[in-house]
Amino acid sequence: MASKKRKKKKNTRNKSSIYIFILVVLILFFIYIIVNNWTNLTLKPKEIKSSVKIKKTEKKVTVLDAINHAVQLLGIPDKFYQSRMANNAVIFTIIIDKDRLDLNYANMIITGQIELAGGKIMSGKEINNKYRNRQILEIFDPAKNQKYKIILKYDRNNEYKSKGPELAIVVDDFGYFGGDLLDKFCKLDTNITFAILPYLNFSKEVMLKANNNGHETIIHMPMEPISYPKNNPGSHAIYVHNSDKEIQRQVENYIRQLPLCIGANNHMGSLATADKNVMKTVLKVLKKNKMFFIDSRTTNASVAYKTAQEMMIPSAENMMFLDSPDLSEKTFQTKIAALKKLKKKHKKMVVITHCTGKNKYLYLKKFIVQAKEMGFKLIPASMLFKNNLPEFI
Repeated sequence: MASKKRKKKKNTRNKSSIYIFILVVLILFFIYIIVNNWTNLTLKPKEIKSSVKIKKTEKKVTVLDAINHAVQLLGIPDKFYQSRMANNAVIFTIIIDKDRLDLNYANMIITGQIELAGGKIMSGKEINNKYRNRQILEIFDPAKNQKYKIILKYDRNNEYKSKGPELAIVVDDFGYFGGDLLDKFCKLDTNITFAILPYLNFSKEVMLKANNNGHETIIHMPMEPISYPKNNPGSHAIYVHNSDKEIQRQVENYIRQLPLCIGANNHMGSLATADKNVMKTVLKVLKKNKMFFIDSRTTNASVAYKTAQEMMIPSAENMMFLDSPDLSEKTFQTKIAALKKLKKKHKKMVVITHCTGKNKYLYLKKFIVQAKEMGFKLIPASMLFKNNLPEFI
């Protein structure tokens, strides 16, 4: 009997121990939860993630907006841009300055903007005769269910202020001398462009002094003439027997020699400029360095200018050598007469002279005065390629 009581008492103690153990574990567990949550709240608050949807609101560009934007891109003044309503269509008349734009270019910019806005080009026609020159576009805006008619035509009444002809004068062969004569050339009209031969004793000095005095400089690249070796273009010239790599390296060396130069023309080169493969290699380097090219036209067989145009490089060609065959008064008057004829056909032109000697400086100084009296505006060579036209988008 006593043993049963002891056994029962023992079982009761065991059960109590188990209950106490479980109770302690539960208390510790709750303490852990409370402490952990308190730590997270105080030391590292939980990020509240929420997805907020933002609706983008983009302004819809209409065909009318596109037409107005195209007119702005083309730089058309308000008075040359008119609109009216007729036959359920809005009719725009846009008058173009023929000296700055042509109808095809204006048409391309306008239709490009309209198509970007979702407009449809329904028809287009051109009227081209001695009485009128115009292009007519019919447009439909499906978003607005609206028809537009655009008439592009040239200014036949000379309402645009007519600009005088522009003349770029390039002076070749700098690099042989410095001193007083160089200072005299530097004091000429700052629109005069200096063409500098590389590797000569004064090449870098001319480049720095010319730029400091406001003159543009270009590289006067020595190239092989037909008369070589009788006429030697120089020890660092480009020859037609050179490999593509040799020609490329030579042009790159010219650029390193004269880093402030922004374009190039050829020195001699009557044989090299007639070789298309040679010129393509030369021009690739110029294009890579964003430089323009002027074909000096030392031969009628030159393909340099045409090749540069095909490669989409800003380019021009010399229209005359001012100081050839001599510096006589007869030659001077002949050049002035030739310039008057060119003035009737061209709004922009480039001519070349040389710097070797005081007499050539005086000849050029006299020519500059005469050119200005004839109404020419002198421009640096780079302005031959500036038309203020919008870029393709």
